[in-house]
Formats: sequence, C-alpha cells, structure tokens
Amino acid sequence: MINEIVMADGFLDLITVKSEEVKGAIESVTFVVVILMVVITAVKTKMSIAAILMSAIVGGIVLWLVNGGINVTSELARDEFDSAPAIVNTQTVL
Repeated sequence: MINEIVMADGFLDLITVKSEEVKGAIESVTFVVVILMVVITAVKTKMSIAAILMSAIVGGIVLWLVNGGINVTSELARDEFDSAPAIVNTQTVL
C-alpha cells in the first residue's frame, strides 16, 4: 500500500510537470499563430491600417484569453466585491 501511495504521488508530480510544459507550448504556438494571422491579414488587405489594427486587437484578446485573462478578471471582480462595505438595512417603526 505504501508503494502505491508513493507511485501515485510521483505520477501526480509527473502530470503536473507535463501539464505545465503543455501550457507553455500552447502559449508559444498561439503567439506564433497570432503573428501569422496579422501578417496574412496585412498581405490580403494590401496593408490596410484598419484591418491590421483590428486583427492585432483580436490577436491580443486571443493571447490574453489563452494566458488566463478570464481568471485574472474573475479574481479582480471577486476582490472588488469582497472589499465592498457591508449593506446595513434599517427600519423605522412609527
């Protein structure tokens, strides 16, 4: 039983390390794809500034989402709501 626990712990560590490596690879590939998307858009639209800016903005949003932008936003919102003062309701009886 002790060997099973040690093997499970080693297996979980291996999975954690591999998932971090995959995360880094996905972020790198996404960055390259976004750059290619902007270059292809620039070539297709014959260097139209508006199209290049829009594709760069969309690419930036994609990179932000891939790098955990949703988690950052939810943490900021949670911190903001947690730091809000408590609501106190009072009633006056006549």
